[in-house]
Amino acid sequence: MEYGPIVNNVKCISCGKCIEVCPKDVFSFNSRNKLIISKEGCMLCSHCFNICPVDAISFAEALKSVNFDSFEYREKLYGAADYSAEEIVNIIRSRRSVRRFRNETLSDNEIKDLIEFATTAPSGSNCQEWAFTVLNGRLKVWDLALEIKLYFQKLNKLAGSRIIRCLSFLFMGRTLINYYRDHYDSVEMAIEESACGRDLLFHGAPAVIIIHGTMNGSTPVEDGTYAAYNICLLAHYMNIGTCLIGFAVEAINRRKEIKVKYKIPANHRVHAVIAAGYSDVNFLRQSLRKPYSLFFL
Repeated sequence: MEYGPIVNNVKCISCGKCIEVCPKDVFSFNSRNKLIISKEGCMLCSHCFNICPVDAISFAEALKSVNFDSFEYREKLYGAADYSAEEIVNIIRSRRSVRRFRNETLSDNEIKDLIEFATTAPSGSNCQEWAFTVLNGRLKVWDLALEIKLYFQKLNKLAGSRIIRCLSFLFMGRTLINYYRDHYDSVEMAIEESACGRDLLFHGAPAVIIIHGTMNGSTPVEDGTYAAYNICLLAHYMNIGTCLIGFAVEAINRRKEIKVKYKIPANHRVHAVIAAGYSDVNFLRQSLRKPYSLFFL
């Protein structure tokens, strides 16, 4: 399989646009002014493909376009002239975290389409080092919630001991102390509620998407976060609610038994866990935000 770009010199008009845009300088002209691949190191960003006016560059099986099954999709490039800044802001702001879900299962095709869109997110050095594990079905999600419950039961037992909290300061700084202050009570309540069959972790969602990957590349954590938010944005416009579950990320990364059970490689870090399902809440207006600091230097 060809790894890098393939040039069709019958189509190529030697405009040089691909040379100008290539971040790795893999293109050049030969003595006959024909475009050639003169250097290894292509990062598969496809900028050359995107900019070529005569469609003279391809990537064989190394790259593919995106494809969706649960809705009709026609590829089109949008720019500043197509949508106003106001419209874009409102489109993105309209997405909200959902913590109430209807008792309806998502289709596999819907989830596949969310993940397909996730892979269009930017990534450092175009590494795209993400992987996705899906639990689709309420019983599967509940089973994961119980696995995570075991982790937090042990953690709360440690944090609940004043002696252990004080001793932990010598090895962990204020980590356990801060956990006790900020999360102990709410986690203890969630543990108690789970005994009654109430899922305060995933909020009763019928599906969970786990985004994970190696720590290779320049920005692996950020890459996973971008992919996760792509899922959240598209889901909103597929009438699917989502919520990022930070407690699940922490538990899966720290309890190896969970990784083993759900076949997440030991060398993979979980970057995001998303609860997903049909929303059972209807928001009527945009959300408010906290004040923030801004400095121009």
